[in-house]
Amino acid sequence: MGISIDDAQSHSSWRDTAIEEGGIGKVGYPLLTDEDRKITNSFDLLHEDTTFALRGSFIIDPDGIVQNQTVNNLPLGRDMDETLRMLDAVIHAASGAGVCPAGWNPSKPDMQPTKEGVASYLADNAESL
Repeated sequence: MGISIDDAQSHSSWRDTAIEEGGIGKVGYPLLTDEDRKITNSFDLLHEDTTFALRGSFIIDPDGIVQNQTVNNLPLGRDMDETLRMLDAVIHAASGAGVCPAGWNPSKPDMQPTKEGVASYLADNAESL
């Protein structure tokens, strides 16, 4: 889901304009407005000049716990591939299969969250680290 501090009319304008014409085109997810900035303030995303919200991505589990958050300053875009990788990691770790070390993706091994598990992971993967 997307959330913006822009009003609903602005969202419609951006969605109704093709990407080739400078809009965002049709999106395949809900786009909510946060005109009162309640959500923006809850996640501490309001830029210091209070005109803009910083760009943030949040992965929140079914219990309402933020498992991952990335907040970028105004000139920096987000990386959807990294967001999806983190979502895969959150789902994998929640399954109890193992934890996901730095750079993990579904094609790479996980590790067990024990001293022995970390040692085994490091020994088995030393060349690729």
